[in-house]
Amino acid sequence: MNKGEKHRAPRSIAIYVHIPFCLHKCGYCDFNSYALDTLLEKDHAGQDWAASYTDVVIQEIAGRCANLSLSGRPVESVFFGGGTPSLFPVEETARILDTIRRSFTPSASTEITLEANPGASDVERFAALREAGFNRLSIGVQSFDDETLRRLDRIHTGDDARAAFRSARQAGFSNVSLDLMFGIPFQSPEQAKTDIESALVLAPEHLSAYELTIEPGTHFGALHSRGELAGLPNEETALAMWEMRDRLLSEAGYERYEISNFARPGYCCRHNLNYWKRGEYLGIGAGAHSLIGDRRFWNHARPDVYAKEAKDPAAGEENITNKRKALGESLMLGLRLREGVSLREVSERCGTDPEEKYGELFFNLEKKGLLERSNGNIRLTHRGTLLANRILAEFL
Repeated sequence: MNKGEKHRAPRSIAIYVHIPFCLHKCGYCDFNSYALDTLLEKDHAGQDWAASYTDVVIQEIAGRCANLSLSGRPVESVFFGGGTPSLFPVEETARILDTIRRSFTPSASTEITLEANPGASDVERFAALREAGFNRLSIGVQSFDDETLRRLDRIHTGDDARAAFRSARQAGFSNVSLDLMFGIPFQSPEQAKTDIESALVLAPEHLSAYELTIEPGTHFGALHSRGELAGLPNEETALAMWEMRDRLLSEAGYERYEISNFARPGYCCRHNLNYWKRGEYLGIGAGAHSLIGDRRFWNHARPDVYAKEAKDPAAGEENITNKRKALGESLMLGLRLREGVSLREVSERCGTDPEEKYGELFFNLEKKGLLERSNGNIRLTHRGTLLANRILAEFL
């Protein structure tokens, strides 16, 4: 193969599939998800809701491949998120994954993840998913403390979470991630520490441990706006939880490779790394977002509207040829990573010099001890990571 052929080789993409159904909508959740019993009563009475949704997803895949010339593209990762994808019948999940395999070009090493909730997890289900081709599970534990889970409106228990992890192992999964949350109303630092320690006993390959964010449009958001959401930690307590998290996980051999994500060597989530490095991704399903070339587009959020527009369900799109906007996004996303950002690579990719627009901001952040430079790279310091949300907002 000559250099010209190498240059023309198609870039790999990541594929996200959104399964918007769940058993119960949690009070803090701002994801595009719908409680299944309510949905069935309103829109799918007497229908095979899962097969119908799968049919629409398959139509969308065919339409995107044709309209965007994506057929045969190499695939770095596939991620089924939600909602609760583990609630979806395995045969329908497998049908979607088989369509992706036929439409694109995954390899033997492609990372294929499915999100699972402890309330919809068992050995038989996980074994069938493993047989279908999934090689990674991400289990939404949030906490192992039953009272804390009740405050989050979760419908599983700590024992359910432990059982789900054991089921994953019994089904043959050797790459399992656990999601934990801290900064929960009335959660003490000791309780947050116990959650981390409980997760470490299970020894997953990957851990996501993030602070609760109060989002507008959620039940928690409504309570907070009315001053009725009590028990949130103050900034000092929240920062102490961040530092405790980093210390415990580092001592246990996990590397923090992104603000809220930790992994054993070789187990960083490739799907999320693609997002943070601003790679191309195709989002399939109700409410899913995509970034292909210079186009960002997103699907209709409601499953019924999405179904009516199956071949091209985009609800809107944005052309992002603006170099300065692409630059700000690249810096904002890349600075989430512990390794930081290569200014040269960002300049080449975005076609503009980061120093021209953000040089003064870089200088001020360095002066405050929040940013550091090394060999043409910039990254957040430890203190900068603790204040990341404020800092990264300045690049948008």
